[in-house]
Order: sequence, then C-alpha cells, then structure tokens
Amino acid sequence: MNLGVLGWLVIAVQLLVVFSGMVGFFDALRRGDDAFAAVGRGSRVAWLIGLLAASLAVFLQGMASLFGLIGTVAIVVYHVDQKPKLKDVIQPRW
Repeated sequence: MNLGVLGWLVIAVQLLVVFSGMVGFFDALRRGDDAFAAVGRGSRVAWLIGLLAASLAVFLQGMASLFGLIGTVAIVVYHVDQKPKLKDVIQPRW
C-alpha cells in the first residue's frame, strides 16, 4: 500500500482527532455533574456518550465521512467551548 505524504498526513490528523476525543472523554469523566449543570450546555452523560461516539466514528469511518465530520466538530466544540467553561466553574478567574 503506497499512501504517499498526503495519505500519511490524513492518517496522522485522524489519529490526533481520535486522541483528542479520548482526552476530552477522560476530562469529562473526571469532572462532576454539578459543573456541567452550572455551565448549562448538556449533561455530563450526554457529553461522555457524545465524545465516545465521536471518537469511534472518526476512528472507524474517518474524518471525511458524515459521522466523522460531525464527530470532529463535536470534539472541537468540547475542547474550545465546553472545557474552558467547566474550568471557570471549578476554578474561577479573578
């Protein structure tokens, strides 16, 4: 199998997204239900299921598939939007 540079780059980015999804899953796992309730953007269980399903979708189908694209967006939203708000609830910035 001859992938070339672009093929290996796509595989590397997909593995990075899957790794990022699993990091987000374990981050959500260690946070309490009250932090998610204070942020008000979905429950802890919903984020856990969503991040796990997103990681599996990207791993099994790739980022170019519909579910892989939706999963990639969900993982990015968790890390860019949800995670900083959870940190602010637990450790507020003064």
